[in-house]
Amino acid sequence: MSVSASFTQSSTSICDGLRRSATCGDSQPNSPPPPFSPEFQSILMRGVSMPISRRLITLAIALTFLWPAPAPAANPEIYVVPFSHLDLFWAGTREECLSRGNRIIVKAVRMAQRYPQFRFLIEDNVWLAHFAETQRGSPDLGLLKRLVREGRIEIAPKWTGILQNLPRGETWVRNLLYGKRLAREVFGVDPKVANLGDLPGYTSQFPQILARSGVPYMIMTRMGPVDKSLFYYRALDGSKTLTWHTLKGYGWGTFITSKRLTDEEKRKRLQNDLADVRKTTNGPVLMNWGTDLWAPDDDLVPAIEGFPSPAPMIFATPSEFFRVAQKTPSIPETSGEIPHAWWNILTSIVHLWPPTISAADSLVTAEKFAAVNHALGYADYPQQELERLWKQVLEASDHNNFGQGGDAGDARKLELAVSAGTGAQAILRDMLRNIAERVRIPFARSMPLVVFNPLSWTRDDVVRAHVSLYGDASPGDIDDYRKGVRLVDETGAPVPFYVEQSSGTVSRALEIVFVARSVPSLGYKAYFIVPSEKPETYPAASEITPDSEPAKPKRVLGSDQFENRFYRVSVDRATGAVTVFDKELDRIVLKEMEITGAEERGGDTLSKDVVSGRTIVNIPGPVEVEENNPVRTVIRIPGNLGGIPVSQRLTLYADLKRLDVENTVQWPGRRLIKIEQTFPYQHPSAEVQYSIPFGAVSGSDFMPNSEPWRNDEITKEDWKKWRQIQDWIFAGGSDWGVTVAADRQVVYLEPGVIRAGMLRGSYSSVGITRHGQPYLRHFPPAGTYVFRYSISSGRGDWQDSRPWRAGSSLNNPLVPVSVADDLSPKSLPPSYSFASVGGENLVVTALKKAEDGDALILRLFDTAGRRAETPVVLFGRSRPFQEVNLLEERVAGAGGKTLRVSPFEIKTVRLELKDVQMQ
Repeated sequence: MSVSASFTQSSTSICDGLRRSATCGDSQPNSPPPPFSPEFQSILMRGVSMPISRRLITLAIALTFLWPAPAPAANPEIYVVPFSHLDLFWAGTREECLSRGNRIIVKAVRMAQRYPQFRFLIEDNVWLAHFAETQRGSPDLGLLKRLVREGRIEIAPKWTGILQNLPRGETWVRNLLYGKRLAREVFGVDPKVANLGDLPGYTSQFPQILARSGVPYMIMTRMGPVDKSLFYYRALDGSKTLTWHTLKGYGWGTFITSKRLTDEEKRKRLQNDLADVRKTTNGPVLMNWGTDLWAPDDDLVPAIEGFPSPAPMIFATPSEFFRVAQKTPSIPETSGEIPHAWWNILTSIVHLWPPTISAADSLVTAEKFAAVNHALGYADYPQQELERLWKQVLEASDHNNFGQGGDAGDARKLELAVSAGTGAQAILRDMLRNIAERVRIPFARSMPLVVFNPLSWTRDDVVRAHVSLYGDASPGDIDDYRKGVRLVDETGAPVPFYVEQSSGTVSRALEIVFVARSVPSLGYKAYFIVPSEKPETYPAASEITPDSEPAKPKRVLGSDQFENRFYRVSVDRATGAVTVFDKELDRIVLKEMEITGAEERGGDTLSKDVVSGRTIVNIPGPVEVEENNPVRTVIRIPGNLGGIPVSQRLTLYADLKRLDVENTVQWPGRRLIKIEQTFPYQHPSAEVQYSIPFGAVSGSDFMPNSEPWRNDEITKEDWKKWRQIQDWIFAGGSDWGVTVAADRQVVYLEPGVIRAGMLRGSYSSVGITRHGQPYLRHFPPAGTYVFRYSISSGRGDWQDSRPWRAGSSLNNPLVPVSVADDLSPKSLPPSYSFASVGGENLVVTALKKAEDGDALILRLFDTAGRRAETPVVLFGRSRPFQEVNLLEERVAGAGGKTLRVSPFEIKTVRLELKDVQMQ
């Protein structure tokens, strides 16, 4: 071989190698090599006739054309990612969608066999689980596993497509934990990209959730910044996720295989779309091909490869795209909350979502006390059952409702949520019973009542309990109790209580209410009902000053007043509006809060909300005092809101600084009206802060340039006003403020007022034909709906007020367990904290058995934006721990006995259970 020939061959080899590396640094067998510049080719070819010494210099000069200064590429590659958006409930019932998913997967597998360059994404692993279960032993399952391991079919790190802003943070952790586990254990891969198909909102802490789950990349398909396609999404703690935002929608590429467009129309559309996208990034472009339950077209590969695109079109998985995209120079960063764009689902489909949220709360509580039982050897940890129930919550949290699945689909979605909540409560009752039966009884004649606190701080709160009284031999031998009863704590100190009702068959049962004080963190405190010669007497919770004499001639209606040592509450007799005066602050904190209505013109259950402009006034009935006892004062305000019966119960407590509000709506159905509860706060320069999963943000926190723009999303003007809270919202300044805790998530922010969305009558989002005729389906169905809020106020800013405690307490009440066995051995003290952490800004969200080994997992986060250092106290002693991520994998070099938490950081630790003993 001549020197010239050798150099020419070497140059060709170098070119081929450089082309491959210029593509992304990884071999891309399905992609054509990018063309080199004319300058590079000219210089390289001239070197063939030069002396060998100059050939190397010439080659070096030529190479400089491959690595110019960072600048946008003229025609960056288009990475085409075929996929199917596997909607549960939207495109059919759950079972129909999963069955369709099987077909889609089989077709993708066979396409990959036919075309080695073909790629496919399966975006949620619930479909893979169903496929593996129903296709056990089939050749297609074996082929799927091989293609996944080869990287030609990519699978997800998440279980299913749940919403972001609505579920609890622990729900998202389980979504990633179970999704990753299936990918690793069944398919032998570790997915790195979360494709978030069709999710209409994003929460600020999601990048941290992904980062702590080993997921560095995400694809945002709605609501992202209109000026960015490729960016780093930064969480509150500084964690970052490289994100691609599909400006043209998650089904962008399907127009290329459309049978309705001409080739010229397709070419022009791609040219225009690319021009828009290239204004937002100087890197490669990701184009999804596919949408709701689509299977890949038989001619997809030749259609893409033969398309006259102005830039190379390459089949790729999301991981292949991101390996290239991450090398793009000067990738911008951004942060912020992207509020949900389907605001109506929480008010128009009000019967579906609350059971899902409460089921997740119940599962977290059941896990905590199941972990305690396991650690102390009282019971086996029900790991498989808890996982089954969590997966029901995940499927019930799917982002769809009332789609093609119709009534059957929604009924099954509700069934999943109710089943999970019922199962969690059954586990919790068993675990609490195991503990309560072991608590020592210091009084010879008494009925113990053990009150459990599932939250991570010492707590004062109201308790409602059922207690049966029994005699020694005959259950009815309770003459000593019939004379009178007292409620005492472990020291014998009396505790005010109130008997709501009593009943009896073989003996007597009491339903009582009282305020438990200083119930330990993640622990319990025992109270005891003892016989008494005469009942204790206590003053009433409030002083009541009614309006002037009802029979007074020519009277003008004023206000009834209810006053305890914390608040003076006024109820306007004419309007039913409620004003709250804080006696410590010496000021009104909420003025004229009320239930209001707005007439609607129709709209749908997703985003269309068109009001007529007419306000519907709630006409109050006579104010009723239902209770005024030593524990609480309960006031009921009946009303009529445009023919809809409503009522509001206000509860003041003798020993708690808060006002509880319970609204009941007797919804008749088939009405076009929006019902809200207003909270007009009185701070003149208030700022708003509210809860999100694993954190808190200000009311003005938006991701810059993010906005709704699709026809099924709310208007930009409305979107700027509404927020989806977890369980609390605060309005105030550095001097004082007011907190509204809620068991519902919808609030609208207007100057000086928080409007809590309760219920909204609307039409279905889906066209229906019934008996051959178009049919408008009304939502929500007729029924009784209850909405709960709790108001508190105080000095200091939102961090000093600790609103997260009010929100958590409202949604996680103290749990009482009565005990009738006083003969069995008792080993536990009358009060005890099983686990605790220091720092008022820290919230424990999980205490559970580890997924592997004999250890407990404890997770917490900072919710106030403040640093903290704390020991982890378990069973009365500070324990050494190993830091782990959200998947419970060890973090190298992170452990010890002092946990350091940065602002808004999520921390998870593993506590080994060797030689655990209660201290």
